[in-house]
Amino acid sequence: MRLMLAALLLTGVVGCQSAVPVAAGASAAAAPVASAPVASAPFYLEAYLAGGKVTTPAVRVMNGFTGQVEASIAAPAGAGSWSWNPGRPVWYPCGAAPDDRMFLLCGADRYWELRLGNDGKPQPMSAPADIPVAARNNGSNGNPEFVVSSDGRLAAVTTATGAIMVLSLVTSATRSWTIPSGDGYATGLSWAGDRYVAFQFVSRSGDHDTGGVRVLDTRSAATAALAASRLVISGVFNPVITPDGSKILAAAWTSFNVAELAEFSARTGRLLAVLIPAESMPGHGSPCQALWTDLSGAHLIAYCGTAGVVNGTRFTPVDLHLPDTSGTDFSGLLW
Repeated sequence: MRLMLAALLLTGVVGCQSAVPVAAGASAAAAPVASAPVASAPFYLEAYLAGGKVTTPAVRVMNGFTGQVEASIAAPAGAGSWSWNPGRPVWYPCGAAPDDRMFLLCGADRYWELRLGNDGKPQPMSAPADIPVAARNNGSNGNPEFVVSSDGRLAAVTTATGAIMVLSLVTSATRSWTIPSGDGYATGLSWAGDRYVAFQFVSRSGDHDTGGVRVLDTRSAATAALAASRLVISGVFNPVITPDGSKILAAAWTSFNVAELAEFSARTGRLLAVLIPAESMPGHGSPCQALWTDLSGAHLIAYCGTAGVVNGTRFTPVDLHLPDTSGTDFSGLLW
């Protein structure tokens, strides 16, 4: 997924945030505990420099349970390079679908679709397609990070101007919803079906009533992101909406540098359950986020101070092989 040069470039909220999520109704409702195991093998992609040569970027397919490298994918001839760094190919994982099998790999101005078999081995990549100009790295906005819908037909991304853009991976058509830079910016995009995009809106305007996790209706006639979306929850971070649109999984600060992972109703914002109890986030913080979810959110792979799997509302610690980090999310770690 829930997205930068592979698994190591980090953004996120650091330090003490509001202690309690602001949502409609604050009491937790216990959900049934499911006994079925997590339904997906935990493969993720990361970029690295093959052989330590700065001119040879590659992408590895990693098994998150074993740490085994399942495959290495070298940059294709058409990956290209940025004008401010000519001669150095650009090649990194830039998007993922919820099924943990479909990924996007990006060069400087084009992307390729990659699908993995159930054994983690890559199938032949698609022909390259153009990254929309508005979403490309222009030297100041960073690498584009796409989130792919569960049907694999659409991708959402924030543009260099701060808009939310939806790209058809079938026709290359795009549509955008604007966010004036003075108002704030969007981060943490995720899909519910092929219509709704959840995102974290960070307000800069002083109108804190608009900030929080919002859900954008891509069929809305509105052209502004705030007008086309509704606020669901405030006071949380690292949100992921479940692909069926029923729940939002997010981290919440409970005290200074202490956070928990919880699930909320995507319709009302009501707290449904705490999935990983509050853990200390020392120093600059540790990641606290859902790394993978099935369609309904009944089965998760997650990390909040401790890595593990969640079945229903039961958390079981599991040794995940994840890259070291010192921020509050694994941005760029594509499952």
